[in-house]
Amino acid sequence: MKVNDLKIAFIGVSHWHVPLYFAGLPENSVVAVSDPDPAIAKRFGQQLHCKVYTDGLTLLDEIKPDFVFAFAPHCEMKALSLELIARKVPFTMEKPMGMSYKEVAEIAEAAEAAKAFCAIPFVWRYSDTVAQLKESLLSGKIIHMSYRFIAGPPSRYLATSGWMLSRATAGGGCMTNLGVHFIDMALHLTDSRDAQVLASAYQYGEYDIETYAASLLKLSSGASLTLETGYAYPMDEEVKRENRWTIVTENGYYTLADNCLEAREFGKDTVRIPLSTDSDVYYPKFAAATLDDYVNGRRPRAAIPEVLTVRGILDRMNEAADA
Repeated sequence: MKVNDLKIAFIGVSHWHVPLYFAGLPENSVVAVSDPDPAIAKRFGQQLHCKVYTDGLTLLDEIKPDFVFAFAPHCEMKALSLELIARKVPFTMEKPMGMSYKEVAEIAEAAEAAKAFCAIPFVWRYSDTVAQLKESLLSGKIIHMSYRFIAGPPSRYLATSGWMLSRATAGGGCMTNLGVHFIDMALHLTDSRDAQVLASAYQYGEYDIETYAASLLKLSSGASLTLETGYAYPMDEEVKRENRWTIVTENGYYTLADNCLEAREFGKDTVRIPLSTDSDVYYPKFAAATLDDYVNGRRPRAAIPEVLTVRGILDRMNEAADA
């Protein structure tokens, strides 16, 4: 089967990432969408000229898609993943894939037994920026990384995804939603297998999920990592978030912000290199690459084992913050 022949379905189109995927799909390849909110499902159905459902299982029964892009509240991810695995439907699933390491481990066991195809949109693995950092721009072994990613206030989720603001349905707040991308990126850049959590401090507002969070980790490579995430940035039309990276190596000091990398290496002049820090542009690339990986029998760049590792680290960060 070729990518252009795939019948693709989206389950859970109220998720805010869904529109970012469309540019990476073959034209007219989406045959059905579903969402518990009928108005949202109808809107996407009209946009994509496809069938509309309010129940994902009914969609699977009637459409029998070749590939599914799956979205759900975090508390429902385990059940949906296990359903897709049982039906032998290849799929993608948003992070964190489950409410705990235990839940994701259960999915991993089922997927391994079924030899299921599942790709996880840790989209920085599909980024030219990260590829260049890993392959050519950094000089010497990484000894420390610092990432700060501060997004808009939690109120922006009220319109379509109110479940994001409750620990019972989301499992956590800004670190669960935003931090996992940078945990995975840090592991990827340093070829680390795991991380030790040294400390975490979370701040809370009117909701029972953290709205600002900071953690200190030591990666298995020996590098240290500080990570800040938050729902705290006063958004406007031009600037929606702060995304700032610092990477320290044995030979230099690198800062990336506002789409510019400043590379300072011992004995050399400072170099400024245009590099994108916008992760949104990589979702279409992820979608296209994932479909190509599936039809050609390749393992995705990030699969269930990668999200399982990150989920375990996240659990320990949450435990440290609650201690």
